Amino acid sequence: MKYKHYREIEPSNKTDIIMLYFAACRSLRELEAAIRRTNNGNLTCRQAWLLRRIQYKLTQMASKWKNIQ
Repeated sequence: MKYKHYREIEPSNKTDIIMLYFAACRSLRELEAAIRRTNNGNLTCRQAWLLRRIQYKLTQMASKWKNIQ
């Protein structure tokens, strides 16, 4: 998976931070469910930690955006 650098991302007036936050949360839940299916319903400690870390970063981004508004 190739990621764009922060400076390469073009601004967009078509997106809404609330919609993006909830879409990212849904994707995380789907990813967790897919991992659990492959591991017989379990997550390793590392997998759970990484998923929680992504969720925490999404929450930080949303709170930072709320402070800007």
